[in-house]
Amino acid sequence: MKLLATTIRGFEEYSAKEAELLNCKAVELRQARVLLEGNETCVYILNNFARTVNKVLILLSRETVNGLEDIYRKALSLDYTFIRPDQSFAVRSERSGLHDFTSIDVARVVGQAVIDSYMKDKGSKIKVDLENPDVEIDADLIGNELFISLNTTGNGLNFREYRTYNHPSSLKPTLASSLVIMSQWDGSSLIDPFTGGATIPTEAALYAFSSLVRPSGNFSYKKLSFYDRFQEEQALKKIGKKFDVQEKIVGIEISRKHFTGALKNVSSANLNEYIELVHDDSIKIDLQRRFKFLISNPPYGIRSGRKEKVLKIYELFVRRLDKVLEEGGEGVMITTEYKKLLDLLTQRGYKVLKVNTGLHGKLWVGAILFRS
Repeated sequence: MKLLATTIRGFEEYSAKEAELLNCKAVELRQARVLLEGNETCVYILNNFARTVNKVLILLSRETVNGLEDIYRKALSLDYTFIRPDQSFAVRSERSGLHDFTSIDVARVVGQAVIDSYMKDKGSKIKVDLENPDVEIDADLIGNELFISLNTTGNGLNFREYRTYNHPSSLKPTLASSLVIMSQWDGSSLIDPFTGGATIPTEAALYAFSSLVRPSGNFSYKKLSFYDRFQEEQALKKIGKKFDVQEKIVGIEISRKHFTGALKNVSSANLNEYIELVHDDSIKIDLQRRFKFLISNPPYGIRSGRKEKVLKIYELFVRRLDKVLEEGGEGVMITTEYKKLLDLLTQRGYKVLKVNTGLHGKLWVGAILFRS
């Protein structure tokens, strides 16, 4: 079985690494996608435990196409009889590249191909439900490459059930988890000095414990013909925690409103025992200790104020970073102003180990891995 995991653009390698840790073989990285080889067990495991992945898809077809007519022909050639007569379907589409048509056109053409193919094979018309389908087929066009897939996840995994408070500039949980893997955090001391809604501390702890990404277990794969509840239960039992959280993860937040929201998120995730949140200014606070790891999403973007103010915060924080990060400690920081942050770190003698650039929503960001 060929699988396709949708990911954060620019951070695909961390989703591939996470899949490998979950015993699902990554075979190719594409833009915001990781192609994998596996079976139904991987469908269960990736949906329940892959924290860097947005959706897990079963790849039905991967073809080079030239226009809508070609897309229709390729989609028509596929077998959709896995959809039961009593089930409805819908087609969703994403498109990247230059084309003289839209993603809506792609979805319409593929949807018609599914109807026509099903009629030919089963002699009956399949039901369409664009709002709440039983089966969702994804038709994504990247340049001239068409991926037709079966969505096993449902709504994206980037929507976490523990999140009762949403920070206005919050980091996607899938990206936060990518930063945790990028940092190679091992459960030892960790700080997030700009914690916001506590997404990074929460995702770090849940990653360490191999906690369920969606505790409700509400997945689309349970409506698909291959689903076997016993097989699912056996697969999930095999996944144990990655490592212990050796001491409380510390998050600092200057805003009383966001600090209160962060407390709610940590409590909702049942992590009060493992995360300590501090209402203070990370530029001024004297922690009287240093940490082995730092992972943070400092303020940036439109909602964070004027660019000059943001850059001044970076300058002041990097200047006192040696009071936060122990010698030989490693940090990951992500921002739209990564080039300026890169200069500041280099000037202060920090060794830059790696830089990943990619998309966070519509913003182009850079994540810097560095060592003191």
